[in-house]
Amino acid sequence: MKITNDLENGLVLNLHCQSKDNDLGVHALSKGGAFQFVFRPSFGGHTLFYCSMDWQGASHHFDIYNYDVDGNRCKHDCPWSVKEAGPCLFNFESGKYDICYPWK
Repeated sequence: MKITNDLENGLVLNLHCQSKDNDLGVHALSKGGAFQFVFRPSFGGHTLFYCSMDWQGASHHFDIYNYDVDGNRCKHDCPWSVKEAGPCLFNFESGKYDICYPWK
């Protein structure tokens, strides 16, 4: 799993990811900075990692890995780009970060 700060205007992304069993801590990512972590989905396929993503003037939460959604498309690598409009997953077929989700 790799999460990259692609916020405009050089904004710092404060990222805090965790699962039910693992707290990966808070990380301040400058523009272009990335945070990576490795995990194995739990037996039975119930793995969920969620992240809070904050920057000046904004605060959001997103399920960065949900086995039910991402289990087949992110078997070994799940690169994400965080933008103001929402996070975008890298599409290995197109070679672009074009699987994008709006913030809720």
